[in-house]
Amino acid sequence: MKRFLKRSWYWMVLFLFTDAVFIFVTWIIRREAIKYMSLFLLLFTVFVLTLGLFAEFRRWQKDTAELLNFLETPDDQTKENLLKRFDDSETIHILCARFLSGLSLLNEKTVELSEYREYIEAWVHEAKTPLSLFALILGNHRDEISPYVYARLNYIQRRLNEDIERILYYARLQAEHSDIKFTRFHLGDCVMEVFEEYQALIEEKGISLTLDLAQAEVVSDRKIVSFMLSQLIGNAVKYADGGEGKISLSICRTSDKIRLVLYNNGEGVPPEDAPFVFDKGFTGNHPNRQKATGMGLYLVRKYAGKLCVEVKLASQLPFESGFGIELGFPL
Repeated sequence: MKRFLKRSWYWMVLFLFTDAVFIFVTWIIRREAIKYMSLFLLLFTVFVLTLGLFAEFRRWQKDTAELLNFLETPDDQTKENLLKRFDDSETIHILCARFLSGLSLLNEKTVELSEYREYIEAWVHEAKTPLSLFALILGNHRDEISPYVYARLNYIQRRLNEDIERILYYARLQAEHSDIKFTRFHLGDCVMEVFEEYQALIEEKGISLTLDLAQAEVVSDRKIVSFMLSQLIGNAVKYADGGEGKISLSICRTSDKIRLVLYNNGEGVPPEDAPFVFDKGFTGNHPNRQKATGMGLYLVRKYAGKLCVEVKLASQLPFESGFGIELGFPL
């Protein structure tokens, strides 16, 4: 209503100006009639303005309703009604044509995106089959392979699996409805399962592991939480100090949440990069991260939002240098 009155201010100004002119002329011609004439003109102006503004407001409401109907249901009938409402205006013809053209293009892109996502998901499932076979063969013939070769092959298998899982979760992130299943589980058990997958790599790199896992149950999607932890732990293993690598993970319970804090003693993130580490595709200026995809922490943050889990950089480090991430699960 305020916006409508702002659009109609010139009518009120015009009427008041007309009244002022008539009052001035009346004052010149017959001064004793000025009082009655002024009162009449003001009352008449208020009446006419009220009637005119009400009629204009009703017309504006109907115009807006027809426009909204067309935008919500852009078919031939609503288009015809809109054109009738605006007296078959050429401007409305052009706007309708451009809107329908843009809508058609958007629908085509939506279908293409949906087909692309389905293709990616199908490809991921197909790629998992030879990877599963590779892991099975590697496990069954471990005694026939030297520890050095086994560690390298296991690392390759793990990295391929990580990359494929990341693609799958990114594709699912774009879905209109996410398949999230909330269950109650022990967070520490989930952490240990993920660490077992990295055990061979941790031993190969000689990383010192410190765990302080308090018993804490959370209500969340265990599969997604495992994926998030695999991204964080994978980064911690990858960027821990090459000489004396150290990783620390702790779980504790506070008054309002369950905190999981993961540290590594690598070179850390420069202060100027810290605000952007969760951005899509961000790798920073550090030479060791130039080959990274910049998707791991981005996916962690996006899925954390879906699970109502707080994710942030740890404020204090237990090592002289390094990097820390904190997850906060609601009680």
